[in-house]
Amino acid sequence: MADRWFASDNNAAAHPRVMEALARANEGHAVGYGDDPLTAAAEAKVGSLFGPGALVRFVLNGTGANVYAIGCFAGQGDAILCSDCAHILVDETGAPSAVLGAQLVPLETRDGKIVAASLRETIGSYDDMHKPRPAVLSLSQPTEVGTVYAPEKLAELTRLAHDAGLAVHVDGARLSNAAAALGLGPAEASGYRAADGSRGVDAVSFGGTKNGLMFGEAVVFSPAADLPDTARLRKTRLQLASKMRYIAAQFDEYARDGLWRDCALAANRRAAALAAGLVDRGYPPEYPVETNGVFVRLPPAVVETLRKKRFFYDWEGGAVRWMASWDTTDDDVAGMLADLDGALASAGLRVGGGAAGQPYGAGAGAGAEAVEPPEAAAEKAAALAEGRRLLRSNWDRVDALRSPESLGLPAPPFVRPAPDGAALVALPDPLASGLGAKAFADCQASRRSRRKYLPEPVSLEELSFMIWSCAGVKSIKNGNAFRVVPSGGCRHPLDLIIYARRVEGLAPGLYRHLATDRALALLRPASVVPGADPERNGCLSLDEELDAALSGQLWNSAAVFVWTAVPYRTEWRYTVAAAKTLLLDAGHACQALYGACEALGLGTCAQAAYDQQRLDEALGVDGIDEAAVYVASTGRVAAR
Repeated sequence: MADRWFASDNNAAAHPRVMEALARANEGHAVGYGDDPLTAAAEAKVGSLFGPGALVRFVLNGTGANVYAIGCFAGQGDAILCSDCAHILVDETGAPSAVLGAQLVPLETRDGKIVAASLRETIGSYDDMHKPRPAVLSLSQPTEVGTVYAPEKLAELTRLAHDAGLAVHVDGARLSNAAAALGLGPAEASGYRAADGSRGVDAVSFGGTKNGLMFGEAVVFSPAADLPDTARLRKTRLQLASKMRYIAAQFDEYARDGLWRDCALAANRRAAALAAGLVDRGYPPEYPVETNGVFVRLPPAVVETLRKKRFFYDWEGGAVRWMASWDTTDDDVAGMLADLDGALASAGLRVGGGAAGQPYGAGAGAGAEAVEPPEAAAEKAAALAEGRRLLRSNWDRVDALRSPESLGLPAPPFVRPAPDGAALVALPDPLASGLGAKAFADCQASRRSRRKYLPEPVSLEELSFMIWSCAGVKSIKNGNAFRVVPSGGCRHPLDLIIYARRVEGLAPGLYRHLATDRALALLRPASVVPGADPERNGCLSLDEELDAALSGQLWNSAAVFVWTAVPYRTEWRYTVAAAKTLLLDAGHACQALYGACEALGLGTCAQAAYDQQRLDEALGVDGIDEAAVYVASTGRVAAR
């Protein structure tokens, strides 16, 4: 078993400067209980990190700091609102309830951060004499899963709580790590000094033990808070140290020359390097790695093999937690990853250079020497984790969050209107053309992506058939447009914009499909470029712009289909589940287009690699309430 590990930052040694400060304090006699010059100086130094009027009280430990701080605002029969993964809720043995007699009320979170709507709804539902009085909102910065609140989000939550008469407490056991990640001071990172200039939080537990101190924490109270006798209350909460100078000496050094920041930055950087190593091995962390915690889900056999060499803790939901500390070194990270490689190899899984769970030896090994900057690695790890979270079902959260539909708000229109003054082109009836008679089995058997198109036009009838196959309306009933492709809740959040390049009977240009009218509305005409080769890309005035937006994938097609997403159509019913549902809808639509092209003897190729901003701008959509989400080129291909 290694003698250094990633189980907890509580396991690290104290910083040498802290030990030296303790040794200096360990001379002669000093008045007890904080009435000594060193304690006064340390309180002033920590207070200066927060601002004029800050009241600093040193305490013995983290749980004590939280209970003492919260207990200045909440008591018997009150409610303490906190995140559903808050340390005070899941890892402090019920101390706030046992000591204060107050009830802990969990709020919904996203990546460990409280959702404002959940706070608002809970405050409203507790406006009842039969429920405890909401007295305190307790926030964690960073969260229990290592993520960080933006200062604006802290200000929003604080404002909601204050407007309802609640005090706001911040559990800042790792506040230094959050501040370092944000590039801010403790006051700004904790919300003590609000980002929007409003009243900040009322009390902050400013931790040190997890970041280089031997023991002790600080509680910082705002001068704007309505406080009881905090000196006497510290004694009754069993947090008054008799030899206070030993806590004060540590914080005096901790606040000197930014030692708190240096220690936190070191831990954050090593966590980012560890996360990058996991990503390289195909195991992106469960949550964005923003501070010094890494949460990852590994195969059980790998975990048990690795546990024989490294001490670490399991986490909820089948993940494990690895924490970097102020004294974690590059060699520690390399050693951990080397042991992980051994555990992966023992389980017959790939050591590096590929997707998680692939057989060992199926691709590149662990010997790659490319080094990625920690910041880039952390960004990549966060993006990969965000993508994997999108893949998971979150329907359990839909019931917890009231949708606009459940609130009685009107449904949004199921089609976008034609732009004022736009020229309209009626589409031929696709079912009257006799096209698309090829057998389904034959279409499926021959289906493939085809991107080599002949410089020949498709007919307007063929274009109409392709559009109908993936966006056609069958009927309109009860305020819904029932289409030929499925959509979650019949919400149909997709619109269709066509770049027509070679369509008989249709002038080149960008067109919006008007599904209920079976028509196209001209958005932007495309003129012929004088002297350009009419059989190649670049022959039309919009070609260069569209080709750049499509990352060079215009492919001399006859027509390009761009599905745009109008998210609110699905959010109106399914709130946080809308994004994944919308993407599934896009897959249904594009697959239908593939079938139609096979039936017509045409080719198509789906595209997801495009420049979002450029394409949105070319289409004339805002990228927020409507944005491009999927693309497919179509055209005539050589005889099969």
